[in-house]
Amino acid sequence: MTPRIALALAFLGGTPVARPPVILSGARDLLVPVIPSEARDLLVPVIPRSARPSGARSRGISWAQSPSDSLIRLRVDSLMTRLAAIGFNGSVLVLRSGVPVVKAAWGWADAGRKVRADGRTTWSLGSITKQFTAAAILRLEQQGGLRTTDPVSRWFPDAPADKRNITIHQLLTHTAGFDSDYAPTDYTPNTREEYIGRMFAAPLQSPPGAEHSYSNAGYSLLAAIIEKVTGQDYEHALTALVLAPAGMRETGYTLPHWDARRVAHGYQEGRDWGTIVDRLKVPGAPFWALRGNGGLQTTLDDMTRWDAMLRTSTIFADSSRVKFMTGYVSEGGPGDSKYAYGWAVHPSRRGTRVVEHNGGNGIYVAEFKRFVDEGITIFVASAVAELRATSVIESIESIVFGDRPVTMPPVVATLPARELAALTGAWRSAAGRVDVAAQGSRLALSTDDPATWMLLATGDTAISPRARTLGQRALAIMQAAVQGDGRPMHDALAEPEPLDEVSRQLRALQADRIRNRGAYHGAFLLGAVARPDGIVVTTVGLRYDRGVATNVLAWTPAGTIRRRIARPYVPAEFVTVARGRAVRFSLEPDAVAVSLDSDGKALVLVGPDGQRLAFSRPPSSQRATCPAPVHSRRARAAAPCARPASP
Repeated sequence: MTPRIALALAFLGGTPVARPPVILSGARDLLVPVIPSEARDLLVPVIPRSARPSGARSRGISWAQSPSDSLIRLRVDSLMTRLAAIGFNGSVLVLRSGVPVVKAAWGWADAGRKVRADGRTTWSLGSITKQFTAAAILRLEQQGGLRTTDPVSRWFPDAPADKRNITIHQLLTHTAGFDSDYAPTDYTPNTREEYIGRMFAAPLQSPPGAEHSYSNAGYSLLAAIIEKVTGQDYEHALTALVLAPAGMRETGYTLPHWDARRVAHGYQEGRDWGTIVDRLKVPGAPFWALRGNGGLQTTLDDMTRWDAMLRTSTIFADSSRVKFMTGYVSEGGPGDSKYAYGWAVHPSRRGTRVVEHNGGNGIYVAEFKRFVDEGITIFVASAVAELRATSVIESIESIVFGDRPVTMPPVVATLPARELAALTGAWRSAAGRVDVAAQGSRLALSTDDPATWMLLATGDTAISPRARTLGQRALAIMQAAVQGDGRPMHDALAEPEPLDEVSRQLRALQADRIRNRGAYHGAFLLGAVARPDGIVVTTVGLRYDRGVATNVLAWTPAGTIRRRIARPYVPAEFVTVARGRAVRFSLEPDAVAVSLDSDGKALVLVGPDGQRLAFSRPPSSQRATCPAPVHSRRARAAAPCARPASP
């Protein structure tokens, strides 16, 4: 669905999570590592099409024979135990007609304190929060407080002419025309008046009702309407309208007052990112880039209660439940997905109806799928940027319905420290440099060499002439951007935006990066990938004292920028499987397979077609150019080491 597809421009073309692409400082997409074919293991057999029952596509019928609940539990545990050995922290809930088949957690809630995740751990819902905001709106409609046909001018009489007739329905379906966000981060302090004033002052992307364009801000405006109707702040109103009637006492921003040991920490590149809950313990939080559209915490028990409420008329009239989960507008992209009120509705691969949503911030990721015709609900939450719920839930679905093979993670080889040391550190070739850092059972490879980056990203080192040209344009745009000059970015955009707004976003992004990463030291082109549809995805790296950030620009066949993403540099992840050998791992079936081999003196990267890049240990004088903080316990593998010159 669009919230995921829109961001499918990441380092390996993986499928990022809910938020649409904007130049902001948050890490809103993430790397998908890759599995080589020799490490694959078919957990669920493929049912040949010829062996399936004949007849038309029918709701409520699974073409493959579904496994028993006990076999589902066994297979899910086998998959998740292997993923946990690689570093997955998260949980899985599988319900059949509301009854738990799987309800368990794996990995850590807080690795630093050695607190294991369990059934009471709380997880971030990300943009799944939107369906709770929509539920509160529908409850208010049932109570007579508003109608979904009401214009925003009912509560904001000073709204400008182009926005005063935007309806609640248009906000719920992302057809109001607002941009995604109007603040540089989810945690930038702002008031309701400031944030909505910024929304009203900015031009719309499209006329109200004209097209679907995913907008976090639209749901923040809904949260503001909820506050105005109820006279309460959003979290108290949501609790009274939806959470308490559903029995969900463990869901919220801060009101549940969870014990700190129960709140899952997020991890990225081996570092503890902390928790969203801790970031909300300041006056005025959650701020308005997050309020109503993301960031709620929940538990597996509460998601079980939420699913039960969705199955009954406990707090919703039947007409409201139908209204809640009816697809109204096409999300665009492949498939037949329509957006409802905080849900995407589309057919499953078995022809049955799916009502789902996902969410995350690039570190926390959550997926919630309801196969309403088959009586199955699956919820998966994760808290590790490199091992996300989005890929896991696809495997869980295949296990539950028994209709597709599942790629099993490789069995991890735990190497002695001296053998691990033979793989880690700085390596150099005539083409460039890679740095290898250990993160438990995983190896993180960082590079600032385009050929190496392209091999890891595409399986080939080549860059087409057109892609190279656009890569140089992207580099020039970002070199100007970090100096506060938004004109080159503005002039290249496929859809016009005000120059002052583009410049403001770029200045805010650079200020946030300098605040978090230290002084800026220059930009370099990482790679440019030409896709079969004519889109070229360019990635520019920017060096700071404490690591590298990247900007991803997607170029149309006409040579204009269609999407732009800002995020930290994401190292390529490998799993150690034997002495001197590591492989990429991913649950994505079409991901690029790359392996790593080393005898301690040489390191070789091997692509899926046998293309090889060999590296050797650099002289000690060159190895010293890698700043110690990059590979410290706190920031190791966050970025490639500095090179004498940019590529």
